[in-house]
Amino acid sequence: MYRAASSRLRALKVRRGSRVLARFSSSTAVATKPSGGLFSWLSGRRSDSLPPLDFPLKDVQLPPPLPDYIEPGKTKITTLTNGLKIASETSASPAASIGLYIDCGSIYETPASYGATHLLERMAFKSTLNRSHLRIVREVEAVGGNVTAASSREHMIYTYDALKTYVPQIVELLVDCVRNPAFLDWEVNEQLENVKAEIDEYYKNPQHFLLEAVHSAGYSGSYGNSLAATEATVNRLNSTVLEEFVAENYTAPRIVLAASGVEHEELLKVAEPLLSDLPKVPRTEEPTPVYEGGDYRRQADSGMTHFALAFEVSGGWLKEKDAMTLTVLQMEKEVVVVGGRGRDVRV
Repeated sequence: MYRAASSRLRALKVRRGSRVLARFSSSTAVATKPSGGLFSWLSGRRSDSLPPLDFPLKDVQLPPPLPDYIEPGKTKITTLTNGLKIASETSASPAASIGLYIDCGSIYETPASYGATHLLERMAFKSTLNRSHLRIVREVEAVGGNVTAASSREHMIYTYDALKTYVPQIVELLVDCVRNPAFLDWEVNEQLENVKAEIDEYYKNPQHFLLEAVHSAGYSGSYGNSLAATEATVNRLNSTVLEEFVAENYTAPRIVLAASGVEHEELLKVAEPLLSDLPKVPRTEEPTPVYEGGDYRRQADSGMTHFALAFEVSGGWLKEKDAMTLTVLQMEKEVVVVGGRGRDVRV
């Protein structure tokens, strides 16, 4: 009985082994069959169903190769009859970046409008006389665009980035937001609350506070104005103050529309009808930075001491050679450049 069982077991093993061999042999036959595919590529054989890679495909035209050198786009500038400048420069990028730059910052604020530029930055791309804030947001999102606004001591900047296809929409919305702000009371009050929260954060940031302290101690006059609103001035701001400040400073000779990635003629065709009717108001007298130096100290609750040492450097960023020297010095010494036209302060 035991012999019969062992013989049946050996027979079963032989049958299983033959099945494995048969399965292996069938796979080998498939692998060596000259029908192309992955195995023919591995074995180096030519496929009968696919054309060789060095054979041009039918009805496929390759684009011409790029030249060894592509000349960068030249900046073109056109001045409208009202004094507004339009500048553009082409680029190979599919995106366009367009900005409105206004020669107007905190140095042009008066005692009645201290903090106006800070609030204007927060009010950028809010409701206009033609659009609600929600509509502006939806139009920007519809084209995958990105809008930003920034204020400095000398400039207000509004930018819009999107694909070149939407240049007419970009320019029209950008001009509408800058020229026709509605300054709705509820929107102004909402942004005033945000400004107050920012003021609290500024005072908690020693680096930001030191830069403001350097300006207030080093300069007399308008260049000593704070870039941000203060607790003493924020409560005086309202929609009327903003309207008067914009009407006085957002004039044609002080505005530049600049674009990157846009043909100049195309930009003129779209922008000129929207900007040519701006009033040609004579430029106000530019404030002159007067550096006097001084000392500023403020008691703080923190156990740490933060200080800055600043000194005047003539020339500033208006002179190219001096600007390069200051840039190298800034990288080597880890210093910060502050100041205004024709004057810089090293911190």
